[in-house]
Amino acid sequence: MSSRIAHTASGLDSAHRMTDPIHLNQESRRRVLTGLGAFAGLGALTPACTRARLPAADSAGYRIPGEFEPTRAIWLSYHPGHADLTASLVRALQGHVSIKLLVADEPTSGQARQSLREHGIRLDGIEFPVEPSAMYFLRDAAVFATGPKRALGVVDFQWNQYGLPGWCRQTHPRNPARAVACTAGSDDMRNDLDRSIAKMTDAQVFESELYMEGGGIETNGMGLMIANEALVMQRNPGRSREELERAQLALPGIRKVIWLPEGLAEDPLLRGTIVGNYVGWGTGGHTDEFVRFADARTVLLAWPEEAEAAAHPVARLNRQRMQRNADILSKASDAQGRPLRLLKVPMPRIIERRVFLSASADHAESKEWTAEFFPPRERRREGDPVIQVASASYLNFVIANGVVVLPSYLAHGTSRATQERVRRLFAETFAGRRIEFVDAISANWVGGGPHCATLNEPLPA
Repeated sequence: MSSRIAHTASGLDSAHRMTDPIHLNQESRRRVLTGLGAFAGLGALTPACTRARLPAADSAGYRIPGEFEPTRAIWLSYHPGHADLTASLVRALQGHVSIKLLVADEPTSGQARQSLREHGIRLDGIEFPVEPSAMYFLRDAAVFATGPKRALGVVDFQWNQYGLPGWCRQTHPRNPARAVACTAGSDDMRNDLDRSIAKMTDAQVFESELYMEGGGIETNGMGLMIANEALVMQRNPGRSREELERAQLALPGIRKVIWLPEGLAEDPLLRGTIVGNYVGWGTGGHTDEFVRFADARTVLLAWPEEAEAAAHPVARLNRQRMQRNADILSKASDAQGRPLRLLKVPMPRIIERRVFLSASADHAESKEWTAEFFPPRERRREGDPVIQVASASYLNFVIANGVVVLPSYLAHGTSRATQERVRRLFAETFAGRRIEFVDAISANWVGGGPHCATLNEPLPA
């Protein structure tokens, strides 16, 4: 899942703005996604991993499993701005899977426990491991693999702050000094969060040369990966698709890659213009927003309603993009050469709000946006109104053993008939699993969702 500039790094809704903007290591994702850098007086972002590379471990016999496979535990983290979402997720998941709620320190652990109690949630069986570099959108911190003799592995991807260096160059194309200042600083603790999780789970670490986050990794557990070309190329500038595919095929168990051109329009890179006066705050195209495996051969694809596409320019862009993706997937096969089954999942109604480009605006959400977030060619000015579109998608769901947890948009303009169609589709596709809905709008405004806020620890077979 997002982009954070002039905010904190964990993905707060603007109504829950952080009061400690310098706590970067805990808030890393949000800050990068908040636009980071010199703009809002935020520093501490590094464009690339600077630690010494370790010898590559032998991944023979390991594979990245599909998330529909048995789950040993679901990891979450805590942030006060997403307390309601976290509580809803815990409530929906309890009884189906063990829960580990990662916290940065003991005071945060106390806050998390108190918050869950206030939401009427029992703490029995919930673990609260402590890790100083904990971040809210934990999905992006690690990718698990399973191996022989019930072993676990963790793929250690490189970290460049959700493609922040490229975003800074794009935003300041004629000012190299400012582009460099935008990425100044260090975030080494965040870069090693995956290794910390590996240590806590006694997992083998497999280092990858790729820059990527967990929300951009989608596999079927049998050697097939779906990749967003725009996202992978942005994270790894200067490398050809052929080079990047070789690096993907070096990941545990991956034997084939299906390339899709683009993700959802309302999931732009960090902060930026979607079309016209519509802006968004996102990851640049994480796959968990628009394409997911339901089983080894069934692919779910976000699909805008025809009426919505005709009425809204953002939905129209999505329809064009998803049509191209559908054309590719309908002709694709898995790593064993078998055709895939494509299911189109309705998208929620476009969710939008009017904000003003002003760091000193009276409205809380407007403080999240400034003209500095846009390239000079767009001629944005402080005080200009823009329309922010939330990164809303039913594909940002969590699956864990007997339950599937989806975001609900009934309170945000989507019709009950549309959400009921989604419920039936998921009930049929994930037969025997309970279907739960949670309101994830706090995460949607900053490019996240339920899947982004969780991490599946697989049960090795």
